[in-house]
Amino acid sequence: MKRSFLLFLIILLLTSCGGGDANVSNVTPAVSDESEQSLAEEESVEEVYVYAPSEESKMRGVWISQYDITDIWCSEEGQTPQSEFTAQINEICKGLKEKGYTAIFLQIRPFGDSFYPSEYYPPSEYAVGDYGNTFEYDPLALFVSAAHDNGLDLHAWINPFRLMEAKDMSALSDQVLIKQYADQGALALFNGRYYFRPSDENGRTHILNGIREILENYSVDGIHFDDYFYPTKDASFDSEDFAASGERDLFAWRRSNVDSFVKEVYELVKSIDSDCIFGIAPSGNMDYTYNTCCTDIYKWCSEEGYLDYIMPQIYFGYNHPDAPFFPVVNQWQKIVKTPSVKLYIGLAAYKQGVEDLNAGTEKDEWINDTEMLSRQAEDSVTFTDGYVMFSYSYIN
Repeated sequence: MKRSFLLFLIILLLTSCGGGDANVSNVTPAVSDESEQSLAEEESVEEVYVYAPSEESKMRGVWISQYDITDIWCSEEGQTPQSEFTAQINEICKGLKEKGYTAIFLQIRPFGDSFYPSEYYPPSEYAVGDYGNTFEYDPLALFVSAAHDNGLDLHAWINPFRLMEAKDMSALSDQVLIKQYADQGALALFNGRYYFRPSDENGRTHILNGIREILENYSVDGIHFDDYFYPTKDASFDSEDFAASGERDLFAWRRSNVDSFVKEVYELVKSIDSDCIFGIAPSGNMDYTYNTCCTDIYKWCSEEGYLDYIMPQIYFGYNHPDAPFFPVVNQWQKIVKTPSVKLYIGLAAYKQGVEDLNAGTEKDEWINDTEMLSRQAEDSVTFTDGYVMFSYSYIN
């Protein structure tokens, strides 16, 4: 811990002198000169908030994706018998609590489908065995109860815009709403997968209705997104909407679409349950997040009314040649400019003990440093508001 703390102080000193960003050029914020001037003017008349970790209890969470416990949810024939499912998820929650975790981020909508009986989305093949199968019982209600009974928070993790592949969409009943949207040509199709377009008001309304359904029927502690917003920079993805908008800057327009949607989600969550929190886990690469996904992390982290927390996926080792852990954490600390937003770190449990193919000369760092993940967890708790591990399969 002392070694990590010393390293962090050195990094802070270097970055404050302008020399610490040399190795993280691929995550440099893409902010215009006008934005910088506007920010400077605001800071000249207002006291500047400098991020500091909360002294309250820290987040120690784990993502449970659709792939982590597939054999517990179901088989090809359908759902696991209710008594067996209940016993197994209670064991999962009990085990996580014993290991010191405080929260579960449970994937309940990976591809425009649902892990609970829904008016707006078809049952997920990951929850009932195959598209077209139905629910015999409500697994989300049981999971929420199991988490709470074991002293864990449960956050409902959904991918709002990403939908299923065309082959799966064609297998759905014509009564399914998203199938109707696909048949009407109301969805974008990119690389064989359907998406709601953030510019489409009807699509955004459908997503919001699905979130409302969750909040009104389940006592979840949060609504959670990760980084699936715009899947491409390709202008053809939403060219008709952009042309009709009359705007001139495609990517500024796209960011505005996402901003409006995120604000709507935040307001919806708070209108139903003021104690429920909403946050997003974008890629740790700021350039990709801002310019490809078109998510304005700078606005969300500096103004109230968008998020309760930001959770960048900082899946890099301490010695990564392009994005070493501490400088990237520091960059995210710098953009949090309001006390209403907490900073959690998404950690790569799946990398511990394996080769990191994107780390160049440091590809063996996660193999050689057997304590990498535990060190990053400790440093996240010390220098931010906590962490969430990706994912359950790799910590179990």
